[in-house]
Amino acid sequence: PSSTNYGTISGSSNTIAITQHGDTNSAQYYIRGNQNIYTSTVTGNGNQTKLNIGDTNNASNLRNTITETITGNNNMIIQQVTGNDITSTTTINTGNDNQITSDLLSSNGTVTNTINGNSNVFNIQQTDASGATGHVLVMNTVGDYNSISTQQQGSNDTTVNIKTTGNHNTITVDRKSTRLNSSH
Repeated sequence: PSSTNYGTISGSSNTIAITQHGDTNSAQYYIRGNQNIYTSTVTGNGNQTKLNIGDTNNASNLRNTITETITGNNNMIIQQVTGNDITSTTTINTGNDNQITSDLLSSNGTVTNTINGNSNVFNIQQTDASGATGHVLVMNTVGDYNSISTQQQGSNDTTVNIKTTGNHNTITVDRKSTRLNSSH
């Protein structure tokens, strides 16, 4: 996807559901508002989705729900989410060599990821706002050679729960006082 070709949804209480079947498709959405529901289902290989909710100028996106599901290989999901009380769930039903990159700047954010496959890569960054509630990361992995990297940043409580079944998986958990530079 290009940096300017976004489907844009502004407002509250919207439901966005996209389904991609086949190979080498791409979709990207830019959402501003509260209590929106975004669902993406990708079946195939070499697909890409990109989701932006909020930014530093539009940070009040409250109680948005994100659900992304992949069945296939070599797919990519990129999420940049700024808001409060955000719930994000990503599932790789079956697939190999998929990449999920998620940057959540939120108070009270919950990210749940489930992997069933091999050689998948998850890069998850969660940052809370000052004086706000912390965030939660739950990872469940079944497969071999998967990579999970997460950075938890902020002054509030963070819960990280990672469960793996398989061989040669790599897990990195960092807790830092400064955010990583995001270039998505």
